[in-house]
Amino acid sequence: MFEKITYEKLMEYVPNDFDKFVSDGLSSIQAVSRLINEYENQTDDYEDVRWMFTVLLAEIGIKHDCLRDEIKLEALSIINDKKLVDYWKEEGINDAEVFNRVLHLEKVKNIIIEFGS
Repeated sequence: MFEKITYEKLMEYVPNDFDKFVSDGLSSIQAVSRLINEYENQTDDYEDVRWMFTVLLAEIGIKHDCLRDEIKLEALSIINDKKLVDYWKEEGINDAEVFNRVLHLEKVKNIIIEFGS
């Protein structure tokens, strides 16, 4: 049996892995592609974390000026239709933490929109 990856771990792992890939000599764009490949193929519960992973990829793309259009569109869709909020509530995350996470998503959404302008 595998241990589910948590929101907190994902928030830590994805940026750290990105930084490692870049320090290994990959460009930002190549590092994002490698992140996608690694997480899709090696994360046992990828379908459960895919939504947050996509939002994290959007944040990384903005920060490093390598935001791919398909990631931007998917992240906005995930944020707008509240998929993550519903998922967190189903997991039993308390209301205060859900509220903080929603604030974070709204911040990401605004940055994505600004970045796309």
